[in-house]
Amino acid sequence: MEQHATPTPPAPLAQMRILVGAVLGGLVMFGVVAFLAVGADGYPPTWAAAGLGALAVVAHLTVETVGYRVPAVAAGTPPEDVAAAGLAAYRSTLVLRLALCEAVAIISLVGTFVLEPQTAMTYLVGGTFSVALLAWHVWPSERTTRRLEQQLDRDGGRSGLADALTGHQAGNALL
Repeated sequence: MEQHATPTPPAPLAQMRILVGAVLGGLVMFGVVAFLAVGADGYPPTWAAAGLGALAVVAHLTVETVGYRVPAVAAGTPPEDVAAAGLAAYRSTLVLRLALCEAVAIISLVGTFVLEPQTAMTYLVGGTFSVALLAWHVWPSERTTRRLEQQLDRDGGRSGLADALTGHQAGNALL
């Protein structure tokens, strides 16, 4: 009987990109559903579009304020504990940032069916803001990784977050 090697799981960074990509795909599907349900005739009221823009600004400022807060790694913490703590902090803040950024799209989806005229254009406004916020704050990138790594390392500890996310040895990470 032939033995098959167990495939190695993807690096945490790839897993998180799959999650965020699925959410982004879901936002596109919400738009398709809104279009099929109510069509794209007419435009949302100006106050609704402005309100969604203001909500996007509030979401952005909230993410900037609380979305990257993580406890610092103490100097001298064992490397295996540091890597696990860094990954846990990254995952939890990613989900928080995702929820805050996606809220604009969810509220605009509700507005699509509640406001007059009922039009998918309402969702298009909020969904566009959400996709921009998700791309900037949530997509696992070198920028977001470095930002969280700086927060983790602020008290002198070394988290090696970028290396832990990619599964590479320290100093060899490629995001």
